Amino acid sequence: MRPRADDRSAAGTKRRSLACFGEEAPMTDYDFSGYLEARGTNWFDEDPMLVRWVERSNPSEATRRMLDRFGRDAASTWIERSDVAERRDHLPRIREPDPYNRFPATEIDLPSVTWKTLAEIHGSGIWRADFDERARYAIVYLLNEHGEMGVTCSVACTDGLARVLRMAGDPDDPRIREVLGRIDGATEADWIHGAQFVTEIQGGSDAATNALEARPDGDAFRLHGQKWFCSNLTADYWLVTARRPDGPSDHRGIGLFCVPRLRDGAPNGYRIRRLKDKLGTRALPTAEIEFEGAWGFPVGPLDAGLRTMVAVVLTTSRVHNVVAAAASLRRAHREAHAYAHFRTAFGRKLADFPLLAASLERLAAEADLASAGAFACVEDWTAALDPKASREQKTWARILVSIAKAVSTRRTSPRIYEAMMLVGGNGIEERFSVLPRLYRDAAIMETWEGPYTLLLSQALSDMARLEVPGREAEFLHFGLRDAATDELVRELAAVLAERDPVARDLAWGELAPRIYFAYETWALATLA
Repeated sequence: MRPRADDRSAAGTKRRSLACFGEEAPMTDYDFSGYLEARGTNWFDEDPMLVRWVERSNPSEATRRMLDRFGRDAASTWIERSDVAERRDHLPRIREPDPYNRFPATEIDLPSVTWKTLAEIHGSGIWRADFDERARYAIVYLLNEHGEMGVTCSVACTDGLARVLRMAGDPDDPRIREVLGRIDGATEADWIHGAQFVTEIQGGSDAATNALEARPDGDAFRLHGQKWFCSNLTADYWLVTARRPDGPSDHRGIGLFCVPRLRDGAPNGYRIRRLKDKLGTRALPTAEIEFEGAWGFPVGPLDAGLRTMVAVVLTTSRVHNVVAAAASLRRAHREAHAYAHFRTAFGRKLADFPLLAASLERLAAEADLASAGAFACVEDWTAALDPKASREQKTWARILVSIAKAVSTRRTSPRIYEAMMLVGGNGIEERFSVLPRLYRDAAIMETWEGPYTLLLSQALSDMARLEVPGREAEFLHFGLRDAATDELVRELAAVLAERDPVARDLAWGELAPRIYFAYETWALATLA
């Protein structure tokens, strides 16, 4: 006997209510595949600005094939892997010692998906000295569209490791040659990556207060003490700043040392105190480390370690942060745009609502502007690395990177937040959307390698040191090209001439973002 209509309704209500108690209830057959497909299939080929920028180098066929491969991976494999790596049960953890209590608190377990991506990137050859710079940072850009995902810190640090060994290392030192040989000859089956440890508990960003000791041991050193923020500690080689007991008490007493994580197959004199529980970049292991006689060799002059670390290694990471900020905005717009053109509410596509459409247009414009600025920053910075670079090029690049990192990372979080709000409830659900991860990672991006106020202050002091006062017009016209205006020149001259340090710093805080906006606007026009 068939149930009456009211009985069927009551039964349906009961089934739906039972869902609250974990019992099966009917589900709506809603299909999100249209949204997923709208995100694209090759994020290199489908990004016209990125393609136009890389084409300036007329890359080789082998490089084009690599970009095509990574573009497809970005739109598929890397999405899946980054989601897996961020799952709570897959986050980094300190490995327990074996049954014989060997190597306690020295190893970190990462999910296999992270190792696969690391092998593909570091084994691809992108750190070879002859690899095209634009193609290199196009790959960095594609990676960063997924947030940190346990990979991009390693990418930035390995770039810095390769550059500092080539620029500051003794080319006749067999230890330097061995590391560079492993970088240049890397394959997916045999590759290495780097890390950099500067921060200590007592100083934070004030690295001149480093107290970690580097005690001589023949032609090498033994490190004793603590480092407070050590990211990517699964790396094969760590660049570490440490103070020589017999050196000056200021920054000149700090040397830069390359420390292999393993020596003769065993942990090289260190112990992990604990992993940091960070707001973002959760797939990246960041730890406090106790050095207990770790062996390392110097990179560059012993009295210039901190200067070398900042000028080469940290500056490289800051450029990566600029690229990462732009890539995060590109992904945020990609997600919001795909969802708004897929989702229907109140009988219309979300993208048809004027206020939402205006927000999408603003996100697209911000992503374009940030990307153009990041690409131009890469070009100006790498041009300054040429030994034949002019004084003007080196001065501009030094100031530019500090401003670009500060400004671009500061504005990323609110833009990603806006994208989350456009997607709505699904936009704040970690398993549905990448946007919460990008939002959390953006906060870390702004913090790493110098926060906003520190970098703007550094840029201001660098301008005084590099003799920009009195030649402001020359400086801005060189860097901003035809985007330099008389007003910007006058305002910069007024800032640099201001005798009241408080007034000067506050005025500079207002001016610096406008200078970078002019730079981005010029860069965007060149890629139109």
